[in-house]
Amino acid sequence: MMVALLLLAGCADASSLFQRGQVMEARQKLDAGVIEGAFCTKLSGIVFAAMGDYRSAVRPFEKACRMDAREPDACYYWGRALYALNRFEDSLVALGMARGGVAWKLDTARGQAMDALGRAEAEGVLRQALEARLKLDLPVVEPDPLLALASFLHRQGRREEVMRLLAGAPQRYQKVAAYQYQHGRVLSGMQRWQEAAEALERAVGLEPGNAEAHGLLSRAYYRLGKDELGARHARLAVSESR
Repeated sequence: MMVALLLLAGCADASSLFQRGQVMEARQKLDAGVIEGAFCTKLSGIVFAAMGDYRSAVRPFEKACRMDAREPDACYYWGRALYALNRFEDSLVALGMARGGVAWKLDTARGQAMDALGRAEAEGVLRQALEARLKLDLPVVEPDPLLALASFLHRQGRREEVMRLLAGAPQRYQKVAAYQYQHGRVLSGMQRWQEAAEALERAVGLEPGNAEAHGLLSRAYYRLGKDELGARHARLAVSESR
């Protein structure tokens, strides 16, 4: 009993450190002890993922999911880590193991994996996730079903549908860089360069490190004959992609 309590205390300490943004300290705390239980195992994966090491995150997420598929987000995080590694079929298997959890989040992740695999049923899954998500007054977090559906439709060449989808989004999306980038991308595809530049400027203003937005903004400015601005954002696209 005493050993179990000590293990839980160590896990709680690591969780507290992580919540305060001390990721390396949380990693060291977890490394110093024996990790047991679905929550602590999941936390180990979360710390790896926060460090950008999705390859290392996969194993603890898988272990946590298999230990207790009802542990909040354990299977979801496993599926997302696999998705980040382009293991889309495996991602769907992991997401399918979840018992409980937030349905629209799981559906969004499933829809994105299906989209990556070129499956037409991705659209229905993403629309289902979006319908459930829009009933909730929550901050926009990625993966978001509206943004995921916009990407799906854009890849299908259905630009007018993307525009209608984005135009109907709640006001809170206006302050999300990915929303502005999606808007700029579809406007660029329609060769509405001035509007595209305005949307992409908002995107890089919200997320200065978005290399793709800088690259597309560079193209828009060149098309508008604003070569100096085009060159500036081309340089930023290169520097931010390193």
